[in-house]
Amino acid sequence: MAGISGAAALLADVERREAELARLDEEFRTARVTARSQDRTVAVTVDVRGHVVEVELAPGTPRAHPPERLGPLIAELAARAAGTLREHYERRAELTRVPR
Repeated sequence: MAGISGAAALLADVERREAELARLDEEFRTARVTARSQDRTVAVTVDVRGHVVEVELAPGTPRAHPPERLGPLIAELAARAAGTLREHYERRAELTRVPR
């Protein structure tokens, strides 16, 4: 009998992990993170791959950030957003890691 209950527990654990992986897969497909400049005039949103999917510029942005500073700021915000997303999923991966 112990073998059957052990097998049932193992099967339940596998099913739980599969459900969690399916949920994470959906979360990965829709994940987005936005980083904003300190003055909140520029916002850059990236997807789970770190690709920029949106850049928002407030009406006063050209005065606050001339073109020679705007490009590097957008790149910096994209990197920050991608880093935040990467850290989040690295922590999530640690929580779902299978012990050996």
